[in-house]
Amino acid sequence: MKKIILFAICAMFAMVSKAQSNTDELKYLQDLIGIKKKQYVEQHVKISDADAAKFWAIYDDYDLFRGEIGERRVNNINEYVQNYGKLTNEKADQLMKTSFVITNDLEKLLEKTYARMAKDVSPVVAVQFIQVELYIEAMVRKALTEQVPGMYESTKKK
Repeated sequence: MKKIILFAICAMFAMVSKAQSNTDELKYLQDLIGIKKKQYVEQHVKISDADAAKFWAIYDDYDLFRGEIGERRVNNINEYVQNYGKLTNEKADQLMKTSFVITNDLEKLLEKTYARMAKDVSPVVAVQFIQVELYIEAMVRKALTEQVPGMYESTKKK
């Protein structure tokens, strides 16, 4: 549990800073926390040897698209942070609409992945995988939100 929280927080710092490419960020995070996301999934999703190849093929497809969605989300948050002090109504509206599109794209990806995994592997495995992803997503959202100016200053002082 602590490792995944650390992973999420570190992931957001790395993504928001844009200090490294996505590949470098993943390697940095893996070195830092000592576990790969796939290892975390392996620990929490019960995959039979017979289903492993199918599961990981679906996972790899999912992770590719999730990475693209994550990059769009980070770019949108960065744009908000860069415009924070000079945010216009038009810019705020554009950023929020983009955020809704990104969130909807992630939901559609989760739904599509669940359907494919439930059909090709099993509904039980699909539910376990989606639960792991939702947990990670919650940690990511929390870490990202903490990077937004003004969001947690009042609670941090207590």
